[in-house]
Amino acid sequence: MNQPSTVPDLTIDTAQRETEEFLTVQMPSSLSAVEYEMPLFSEEASRQTLAHLTRSRVDVRHVTGTSDAFYLVNAFGEDLLMKMQLNVRRFVVVYSVPVVSPIGSSTIAPHFERWETGAQHAGWMIGWRDAAAPTEPDQQWVETYCYARLEPDFLVNDLHKLYWRTDIVQMTRYFMLEMQRLGVRLSPAAT
Repeated sequence: MNQPSTVPDLTIDTAQRETEEFLTVQMPSSLSAVEYEMPLFSEEASRQTLAHLTRSRVDVRHVTGTSDAFYLVNAFGEDLLMKMQLNVRRFVVVYSVPVVSPIGSSTIAPHFERWETGAQHAGWMIGWRDAAAPTEPDQQWVETYCYARLEPDFLVNDLHKLYWRTDIVQMTRYFMLEMQRLGVRLSPAAT
């Protein structure tokens, strides 16, 4: 039988501090594991940790006091622009991919049905849209929106944070690999 969930009594300062920590420390550290070196079966087992085998680099842009952050995840030879919003009990993760016509959301989304099904099983709702940045009207983008409701105690529950960090890393990893398989360049400078 499920126990009723209690909402923790957080101060605004605590909630903002936990949000900042998650967005600016925990997520960049986790995203550095989007790409990692996998030892071969023919090699002798080693005690190396993930921290020793990560290959990804992550740049973060964040304004203190806001509930969002931008990440440039460098993995698999590409740079993926990703935005995350954390609003106490709700996530929005947005992957932005530069495209050139005739490629758009309607041509890319069907290739992600399996990825989307897995994300839905984990608690995400996925949406796709075509966009243009106001500062770059000639550059077209496909944006993939990933929405999730969080547990009421998310900001103070380390297990919930671990679950969602790990899921975001895996979702990002396979998003990048599928785009690469499709031949879609992720790096804004590559278009």
